[in-house]
Amino acid sequence: MLALPVAPNMNDPLQFVTISDDLKTQLLISSLGQELFSIFSQNQFRCVYQPIISLKTRKVFAFEALVRGPCSSVLHRPLNLFKVAEDHNCLFEADSLARVSSIKYFSQQKNQAGNALLFLNTSINSVVNCSHQKGITLAALEAFGISPDQVVIEITELQPVEDFSVFIQAITYYRELGFKVAIDDLGSGYNGLRIWSEIKPEFVKIDRHFVSGIDKSADKISFMKTLVSLAKSLKTLIVAEGVETEAELKCLEKLNVDFVQGYLLKRPEKVITLELDYIWPSNRQVYQMNNEETVADIALDHPAISPEMIIEDLTSQFLEKGDNDFYPVVQQGKVLGVVWRRTLMDLLARKFGADLHARKPVVRVMDKEPLIVDSETSLVELSRYITEGDKTLSGDAFIVTQQDQYLGCAHFNDLLRKITDLKVNSAQHANPLSGLPGNVPIQQNIRQLLDENIKFEVVYIDVDHFKPYNDFYSFEQGDDVIRLIANLLKEVIAEISSNEEPVFLGHIGGDDFIIILPSLGRYKAVCEALLAVFEENIKAFYLDKDREAGGIAGLNREGREQFYPLMSLSLGVLLVKPNILQHTQQLAFYATKAKKKAKEVQGNSYYVLDIAKQGLIVQKS
Repeated sequence: MLALPVAPNMNDPLQFVTISDDLKTQLLISSLGQELFSIFSQNQFRCVYQPIISLKTRKVFAFEALVRGPCSSVLHRPLNLFKVAEDHNCLFEADSLARVSSIKYFSQQKNQAGNALLFLNTSINSVVNCSHQKGITLAALEAFGISPDQVVIEITELQPVEDFSVFIQAITYYRELGFKVAIDDLGSGYNGLRIWSEIKPEFVKIDRHFVSGIDKSADKISFMKTLVSLAKSLKTLIVAEGVETEAELKCLEKLNVDFVQGYLLKRPEKVITLELDYIWPSNRQVYQMNNEETVADIALDHPAISPEMIIEDLTSQFLEKGDNDFYPVVQQGKVLGVVWRRTLMDLLARKFGADLHARKPVVRVMDKEPLIVDSETSLVELSRYITEGDKTLSGDAFIVTQQDQYLGCAHFNDLLRKITDLKVNSAQHANPLSGLPGNVPIQQNIRQLLDENIKFEVVYIDVDHFKPYNDFYSFEQGDDVIRLIANLLKEVIAEISSNEEPVFLGHIGGDDFIIILPSLGRYKAVCEALLAVFEENIKAFYLDKDREAGGIAGLNREGREQFYPLMSLSLGVLLVKPNILQHTQQLAFYATKAKKKAKEVQGNSYYVLDIAKQGLIVQKS
């Protein structure tokens, strides 16, 4: 028996769900039943929340409420808890009480959750229960101040659907109240695909079985590709559950999965937070200035020794010159290795060490695999190699060569100091919103390329209808759009850039960005990829009614009503060849001209200007 109170007690879920006397009597017969009744009557549900993360924004999109029994109880695990409830014919009461408890504790932390949705688990039996439409969930949401449009009903297939007409009727009821619907654990239940086709849920959660080790399984990748394709055709969003490794995450990103959930990103926790345990590594791209500092800038003269030198003599040399901690071993300009003071002294300090090694040549004890770096290597590249590589480094210095000939040495401390200075300098000229280089490094990069008189490509990026969106939705959401574009630029460039021909990304300001591509011929792939991912992602920044209308209605600068389509990108592409442009102002003029031409085309488009041929090419995505 269920009852809804007129004035519910905010601290007692049993004010929403009443346990009948008959059910109470039945529960008290067995020890497990008594344990279950204790959880019901004393409100001992332990509610935790696990974030669901958007792979487009890399931010928390929703929280799934998960319910356990008390930590000390045999019913702590949810499978045990709800299995015992089902065995005692009170699954609906257990499910309803768990849902009310989840709403209660979520409401107490809704400020920490921001705009994130709440996924509430419910069983098929609860959905089709004859008491289902008495409004328990709705009453709890109203009592605890949460809107139904912030809630997703996540249907767990613990049982098969026996009557689809009743099931669909119940789902329709939820939707009419404003709830969204998700299918949980697709691929592990009874009627997953049929439920998907019948109720057309907003979300489908893929069972962890198909996610675990997906990066190593061609079959799982094919399965996921099929589901993603099907989801797009049915306008359903995919949530991949059970992501536990970075390799799985990267694979899912490449497959264009919409959302992920798993221990890699965040474990279920009682306290809600938007902070994740996983931090995405920066996409590889080189905001590299062509005049960037290199290893040559920190290289120092350092004496070297011959490979024939006797260890006894080298030991004396170490003792005489206490400030030298190592000696490179060089023969005819070629670096053979390094002898480190500490390694040598440790060897000689061993029992019979001096007797065994004193008269041997240094090649017998040298480090044959020291770090050797060409003088033209950029400090950024070297720093990345050291921090991201798996090479074990000896000592506090490395060898510097020039055209494979010994030049000198450099210390890691000097490298660290220089990298810190470069980061500080870069931060001073970076756009604080996007983190991309601003106008100073943009101008420096263009100036250097023009001085070198080489061919390159410039893509000038501008957002159409950004201002009305900013005015209508808020500056904060406008900032989120700017961050989205910066992230999409990084993702697209990471796919096509290389160490040999690094790509430069910059943020001119506002909704204007720039890409500089060395050589020619890559703009088409970049433009088409960028326009495609932007068109796919930008819709999520609009309300449903605006998406359906294809834009927003607002006032123009004259105060008149005007319709503004969904935001799109206009890309002005400038092909720069030697002996054409002399200074950055000329380049800016032609790049702006190309961008304006692109903006004349409705929707996402790019316009190519080849100054050398005096030809104008326009292409629309």
